Amino acid sequence: MISELTSASVRPITTSQRWPWFFVSMAAVFPVLVALGFIPDYIMFLSGTGTPHWFAHVHGAVMTSWLIMFFTQSFLAARGNLRYHKQLGQWGAALGGVVIITLLATIVRRRLGIWYPEESFVWDIFVIELYATALFVLFFTWGIAVRKDSASHKRLLLLATIIIMGAATDRIRFLPGESPVDKFVYVDALIIPLFLYDYVTRRNIHRITIIGTVAIVSMQGLSAMAYGSPAWHKFGFSIFAPFSTPPIETKLTAAQINAILGDYGDKNWHLTIEVDQGKLYMVMPGIPKFELGATSENELFVRTEAWRIKLTNGPDGKVAKLTHLQVDGLKWEVARYR
Repeated sequence: MISELTSASVRPITTSQRWPWFFVSMAAVFPVLVALGFIPDYIMFLSGTGTPHWFAHVHGAVMTSWLIMFFTQSFLAARGNLRYHKQLGQWGAALGGVVIITLLATIVRRRLGIWYPEESFVWDIFVIELYATALFVLFFTWGIAVRKDSASHKRLLLLATIIIMGAATDRIRFLPGESPVDKFVYVDALIIPLFLYDYVTRRNIHRITIIGTVAIVSMQGLSAMAYGSPAWHKFGFSIFAPFSTPPIETKLTAAQINAILGDYGDKNWHLTIEVDQGKLYMVMPGIPKFELGATSENELFVRTEAWRIKLTNGPDGKVAKLTHLQVDGLKWEVARYR
């Protein structure tokens, strides 16, 4: 008996036991990314540039709750408080189901009842949202199913959380890359520490790390193929178009068009309303120009996006200010510059 106790007491500590805080450290990184990505947007809205839809706040609260849950569960596991970890895990499973519901609801709410032309950029965002939602569902449900296998369980829930971080990294303004597809690399970069952790603690890469990475990269490849594809745009448009109504266009007179033409903004940044080959366009620095239509003499719309522009006339009869109304409550104004 003494020899058995002695043997147990001197049992060597495994490498993985020397790294108990790896998943806690990863969980601590995620709120930082969310802050970098979303706080500038909230500051913009607080400054009066639009009012977010109420569901955006619900979605944000649910996703924040998931990050808190993931951190708390990682912390409890690292401390060895498995009893509380398992008890809280029941609520975590329910919360994960709510996350899935809000992800799906966000996809639908953003498009249902709003007229997006087939050319709209929203169909490119659609494929990114589907990719992230599908992978979260896969990793979360798989992680819950294998919860008795702690090594697989914690890796799958980490991968599920990494996937939803794409919404934050897409919004971090100082990161290079113009489109969400360009920023896939930042999601992939979050997986690299898991490979290092596996190698240091196991001297090989866990099968979940390999399978999960293959799934992520494969879905990213499919998303990149669909992104910008006319066929994908047509597919997305065909799903939601029956539930929305296109703008009813009116024809402006030559005098009404002349009253709109000009530059709006200031010397540092301005947009231009111009006529080219009989068509009305809005030109902004660094991006292709948008063709405009009119629903009345006081309201224009962008033909390729869900974007309305209200016109405010000055004393001289010319338009003095443009008020831009875009999706998700974004609102901004520019006064006539010249």
